[in-house]
Amino acid sequence: AANCPVLWKSQLQSSKTALSTMEAEITALAHCCRELFPIIDMVKTIGKIYGLEEQLAQMNISIHEDNAGALLLASTLPPQFTPRFKWYHIETIWFREEIVKRGILLKKICTTEQLGDIFTKGLSKVVFQNLRKKLMGW
Repeated sequence: AANCPVLWKSQLQSSKTALSTMEAEITALAHCCRELFPIIDMVKTIGKIYGLEEQLAQMNISIHEDNAGALLLASTLPPQFTPRFKWYHIETIWFREEIVKRGILLKKICTTEQLGDIFTKGLSKVVFQNLRKKLMGW
C-alpha cells in the first residue's frame, strides 16, 4: 500500500452556487466520485487483462469528509429525508449506490486534519506547515 493520494484535484465549482456548506461538500463529493470511479474500473480492467486474481487486485479506497451533514447523506442508503435532503437525493443517489457497491469507505475526519484545505483555504503558517507535513508523509 502506497498510503498516498492517487488523484488530487481542486477547482472552482462553476456549475452552481451552493446555498450551504453541506451542499458544497455534496457537490465536491459527487465530483470526486466522477473522477474516482473510472480509475477504479480501469485498474480492474488492467488486472483482468494481466490475469490478476480479484482478491490480489483489491483496492482499499477511502474518501475523507469533514462535513457531518454531507457524510450522513452520502453514507445513508436509503437516505434519511428532511425537506432539503429530498433535493439532495436527486443529486446524490447515483454515487451513494456506487459507494456502497464498490465498498468505498467514507471517513469522518476533523476539519483540522482535512488535507484538501491546503489547496482551497487561506491558512495560517502553522496550520499550513502541519498539513504539508501530513501530505508529504514527513
